[in-house]
This record gives sequence, structure tokens and C-alpha cells, in this order.
Amino acid sequence: MGTPVLPFNQLAEQCQAAGLTPENAAKIAAELSRAFRVHDDEVAIFKLEEAQLRFIYPPQLANVGMIPLSHANSVAARTATTKRPEAINNLSQMRHASIFESVPVTSKTRAKVPDKSATVIQKMMSVPVVGPKGVLGVIQISRKGATQQSAGADFQPGDLNRLASAATALAKCFK
Repeated sequence: MGTPVLPFNQLAEQCQAAGLTPENAAKIAAELSRAFRVHDDEVAIFKLEEAQLRFIYPPQLANVGMIPLSHANSVAARTATTKRPEAINNLSQMRHASIFESVPVTSKTRAKVPDKSATVIQKMMSVPVVGPKGVLGVIQISRKGATQQSAGADFQPGDLNRLASAATALAKCFK
């Protein structure tokens, strides 16, 4: 199933003037959630500010802390510094910055609050948001669950390409 880039282009046009406000980030996250068939708490949007990535979405993580681009185990930092998208279907088995997974994030699309083991990120796609002056941020889509199997299907190369296209369309919101 191909996700048309058109909704992201339209959304970017609507969000461009105001930028990446919390309201616009929520709209973008809702569209990404729908397009990739994940829950809204499985979408992360980071904005690059002074060599650090700041969570813009989910809002509960916005004040928790920032990720320095030099962080050795951060997937988001690696994405920003290499400017390469990647899909990782065994994230829970890799060394990664998991501190943010311990912060409770509410979801509007989950039927109930999952137990703690179901909030582990098992699979992730991470793409840079690049503008004329370089990297502006990172968008990540994840699948959470107690196990890799319960988290859902693996991300495929086509999914990663669609997310990269969406990030390109949304770059104009990151100002």
C-alpha cells in the first residue's frame, strides 16, 4: 500500500507559516500514525536546535531532555549526523538510548493503557528531515510491544522510502 505524499505536502503547506508548533506537530503525528498504521505514541518528531535534538512530539517528552548529536547510542542522533534513513526491526536487542521509553506517553489511538512491558520499542524507522541548510530534525516511526512478534510486522524498504518522502515534504514546517 503506497502512502501518497500529497497529504503530507498539503499538511506542510498548512503548517509552514506557523512552523512546528505543538498543534502542528500533533497534526503531523496523527497523519503519520494513520499513514503507517501505528499508534500516535509510536511517532516521534525531533527538531535540531544547537547541535541537540529536541522532542517536539510526543508532547510528554518535550520537557524531558534533549539528545546531543554526539550521543553514541542514539538512533535519532545517528540519523541526524549521517543523514541516512534506517529501519531497525530488532531495536530492543540493540544498544540504544532507551531512557525516553521509561517516560509515560499517553495515546489517543490505543484502546487501553498498555502495561510497562508493552511500551518497549521493538522496531523503528528513523529518517532525517533535510532542508536547504542541512538537517532540520528527525522523524521516527516505531512499533511497541512486549515482544518483537507482538509489536507487529517488520518495517520494509518501501515503508522507509515512504517515510523519507514524507519527511522531505514536511521539511518546510521545521523552521
